[in-house]
Amino acid sequence: MSEYVSGIEELLNQTQGAGEMGEPGALAADVPNPIEIQPLRRPHQPAEPFPIDALGIKLKAAVEAVQAAVKAPPALCAQSFLAGAAVCIQGIADIRLHCSRIPLSEFFLTIAESGERKSATDNHAKRPHAAWQHEEYKLFKDALRQFQDEKEAFERARKDAIKEGKDCPLPEPSAPRMPMLFSEDPTFEGIFKLLETGLPSIGIFSDEGGRMLGGHAMNAENRLKTVASLSKLWDGAPIDRVRAGDGSRILYGRRCSVHLMAQPGAAALFLNDGVSADQGILSRFLIVHPESTKGTRSYVDIDLHNDPALLAYNATVDRLLRSWKWDQDTGELELRTVNLSAKARQMWIAYHDHIEGQQTADGPYRSITAFASKAAEHAARLAGILQLFDDPGAQTVDENHMVCGIRLTDFYLTEALRLRQLASENQDLILAEKLLEWFRAEGLRQIYPVKVYQEGPAAIRSKERAIPILKILEGHGYLSPISPDQAPEIDGKIRKQAWNINAYSPDEVLV
Repeated sequence: MSEYVSGIEELLNQTQGAGEMGEPGALAADVPNPIEIQPLRRPHQPAEPFPIDALGIKLKAAVEAVQAAVKAPPALCAQSFLAGAAVCIQGIADIRLHCSRIPLSEFFLTIAESGERKSATDNHAKRPHAAWQHEEYKLFKDALRQFQDEKEAFERARKDAIKEGKDCPLPEPSAPRMPMLFSEDPTFEGIFKLLETGLPSIGIFSDEGGRMLGGHAMNAENRLKTVASLSKLWDGAPIDRVRAGDGSRILYGRRCSVHLMAQPGAAALFLNDGVSADQGILSRFLIVHPESTKGTRSYVDIDLHNDPALLAYNATVDRLLRSWKWDQDTGELELRTVNLSAKARQMWIAYHDHIEGQQTADGPYRSITAFASKAAEHAARLAGILQLFDDPGAQTVDENHMVCGIRLTDFYLTEALRLRQLASENQDLILAEKLLEWFRAEGLRQIYPVKVYQEGPAAIRSKERAIPILKILEGHGYLSPISPDQAPEIDGKIRKQAWNINAYSPDEVLV
């Protein structure tokens, strides 16, 4: 049922109800019907519930345990744990898809206001990673001291060998890699250095994602190279750095997953940025903006430290991280390949073709075609992550986990459509509000398009932008169209398209 039909029925019910209570029932006949001025901002369409039961066995249990204790939005909890799994899985395997090896990395963006318990949720999801990193760092410090001793011995031996015209008797030692798994606000140069001298598989995770989205890495000068390098990492392509001072290098076999938790304002800068759209980085992100749980979070006395679901999650993360292997000289990851089972492959092909068919000119996914074009690949990646997290030794992705990957991707498609519509509506409504403010400032009582796009707010100074915004104000009651047969003279000319201004705001009605 449309909002228009629903509104008419509500009005009829109110009128009929008034008559039954003994009050005048024929208001339209007895009392002039004033112009109804509707607020421009309406409640946004709520998000669909996150399909928690599509997270596989271990992640579902962990997410439910944390959500019950922390009371953060379920989608927020799910994003944190999916990202926590992805950063482990990407270091052990790729998935074979359409005759190519595809990384099992994923990028996540979670949009939530301050106070939604982003940090509390993320801390639980990253706790086993932090414990592994702490232990590895202790070993790194010992290995670094040993390397420095071996390096000094090598330099002395090489110097003596050069004097004597002989080959150096000692092999040149390799520096140990800094076991830094997560970075919160890296530049492109920082990402490159971390992957070159540290672990070949990393996560860019931040519960204050605005630091990166609004920071040095994404300023006007660095945005393009940061976005381009992240796109390459999602694709599994080599990344390179060319500098006159420190030479040129290419890094192969590196992996990176991303999870940024950002407030709506910071996220909007990223989502509406032209560079992000042009480089295709937005199509690589799985984005949620869940409904708030504030006001419903009654205290519960739950200790998660010994929760069986969290213990199983922690043990799996530790096992996966300890199974990473890479070439000691080049740092290139040694990744095995998992395949889709026959049934999973049939499902994936059918899903691929289904999504493709929804991107026609009048298809439901046309407005998000960039993301929809990668939806099938997202489904396969998610299925692979869930499969290997449930069974780290698996060689194939079965049909059950493919179903989970598809269900999750369907959710992200629905969320992408909702956020796209919300962003579009908000932008137009913001411009409509600016136009009303301009009407008030100018003291206008009638308006015509040419005046708007010649003298109005800068963002509306074109016919293509002015007419839709004027139509929005007409639809909300702020303007009434003047019939061309009664075309008024305004500013010295007859205006065949014009409107009377009825109000500057719902509380400032002029007629």
